[in-house]
Amino acid sequence: MAKGDDGGGNAINLGLYPAAGVLLGLAAGTWLGKKFGWGIWGPVGGAVIGMIAGMYLLIKEAMRINKN
Repeated sequence: MAKGDDGGGNAINLGLYPAAGVLLGLAAGTWLGKKFGWGIWGPVGGAVIGMIAGMYLLIKEAMRINKN
């Protein structure tokens, strides 16, 4: 980090990982649900998978930041 940089922007970026994961998963799940007739389970499954992926990226990035 640069001198005087407290890394405040990193917290905002970290919060976007789970949110983006859920939104992308929801969109993909909705599309798959309509295409294959899965009903509500497409969007729900997509959102859950998106949340898991977003949390994985959040933890991975937090560990990287913590090492510095």
